[in-house]
Amino acid sequence: MFAIHARYRGRERRRADFVRQSAQALSTLPDVNEFSVVGVEDIQATVDTAEAACDTTMALLSAGDWAVGIGVLVDDSLPDPELAATQALSLAAMTLGTHARSGQVKVGVKRGNRKDQAWSADVQAVFTMLAHILSKRTSEGREATSLVRSGMNQNEAAAELGISKQAMSQRLQAAGWQAEMAGYRLAISLLQRAA
Repeated sequence: MFAIHARYRGRERRRADFVRQSAQALSTLPDVNEFSVVGVEDIQATVDTAEAACDTTMALLSAGDWAVGIGVLVDDSLPDPELAATQALSLAAMTLGTHARSGQVKVGVKRGNRKDQAWSADVQAVFTMLAHILSKRTSEGREATSLVRSGMNQNEAAAELGISKQAMSQRLQAAGWQAEMAGYRLAISLLQRAA
């Protein structure tokens, strides 16, 4: 089972409203259960698949100003799905801790009663690289990658932006699109194997 616990670290004046709106928006992602708001700046939800955990984390990293905790709970001895969800959410929150910084992703993998530090470190390392790629992206790069991520091919995205295919290709290259996609696939694979 996968769980996400995120903490807003930005400077929005209407912080509580922004956090609530973010929770509502993230709840619309495929295979993501409803996000609940915890306190003023924290949100949490369970997600059904490794891909949904990765997509949610990438959305939070892309938005900026969020610290993310991912909990991966592997415990077949828990017969009650609600208890498993509660424990996964608790693992994600504890893994994030109280001093997480914006753009930071912390991962906790727990098998039965034991934490699996090796899997946690590997998944966390991939998200650290992805966060770095996203933090270096220009507004043009964010715009280009957003269109391609939404399902458009390069020609369609270039037409949408009113630029040539070559200019679109250059924007994607400068934005680190190939590195992001490689890291994204690796993150999903590691999360699937960890679970």
